[in-house]
Amino acid sequence: MSETAGAVDALEEKLTEALSRVEARLVEETRTAQENTTEIVSHLRAAGGKRMRPLLVLLISQLGNAGGDAPISEDLIAAGVAVELTHLASLYHDDLMDDATVRRGVTAAHVKWNNTLAVMAGDLIFARASLIVSDFGRELMKYHARTFQRLCLGQMHDILGPGATDDPIDFYLHVLREKTGSLIGTAALYGAALSGCSPEICTAVTAFGEDLGVAFQIADDVLDLRSTAAVSGKTPGADLRDGTKTLPVLLLEKSVAAGGASDADRHLMKMIGDHEALSADAALSEVVDRLAEHRVTRETAALAETWVERALGHLAVLPEGAVKTALTEFSRQQINRLH
Repeated sequence: MSETAGAVDALEEKLTEALSRVEARLVEETRTAQENTTEIVSHLRAAGGKRMRPLLVLLISQLGNAGGDAPISEDLIAAGVAVELTHLASLYHDDLMDDATVRRGVTAAHVKWNNTLAVMAGDLIFARASLIVSDFGRELMKYHARTFQRLCLGQMHDILGPGATDDPIDFYLHVLREKTGSLIGTAALYGAALSGCSPEICTAVTAFGEDLGVAFQIADDVLDLRSTAAVSGKTPGADLRDGTKTLPVLLLEKSVAAGGASDADRHLMKMIGDHEALSADAALSEVVDRLAEHRVTRETAALAETWVERALGHLAVLPEGAVKTALTEFSRQQINRLH
């Protein structure tokens, strides 16, 4: 075994142990004094998830943290919990706004209970995340509040859509940065700032996290068409059914608007726009199958790869070693999901 491989293995073992501590704290933070409210607040946490954001906190912390030699502190565990709670809370709200029925393979909270309880559960989880971050000092507390603001504005912009003078694709990528990239960037910043990294590294990993978040969401646009409910935890084509224009649809729409599309493409665009027809499973399945194999979806997958490479470009300032290797492998896994 090479020295680098041995270091990566040791790092993986350290992070696995720390993630188990994160998970135990998440259980505590999604518990209330009453069993019935605990069931609602813990619903999406108990359904699982990749825990990508806590993992980034912990992995990036090893760039500081006495060169990775120090034990992972309770502050870093708490930071991982805070970003994951913020993400979980946003899912309660997103599912309600998107009228989604399934999340992570379980019934969405607003369907299982009702809209009001889903909103209150999300709000309660946001509050608990804020309480945790308040222990990190004024600057990081302000940063978390700004991130929360960006999440909300991103969702609002997503609902309202682009203005008359906005390029729809540029607007969409901006929404992805606000809705997804901002929190992943925050996770990266917490890992660096709470482990004593230099301002240069804090800035670099924050930019890395934001760009990776955009790549991650673009990849999800592909998976929404190519994956199964068992793998993704969501109904394939759910975005099509609720009228959300993901990147493949925007690229197809642009092609049709430019006048260079085929009759088949124009017909597909018409089918995508018939939301009433897409309420039928057979019609949705046909559109999903056609769009999944379309060139615009291949272009979307290629764009996800471009954004991953853009994210990795920010890591040039990092020292060579196990952490940089792991960040690179982790980032490229987002693209490997598409093949």
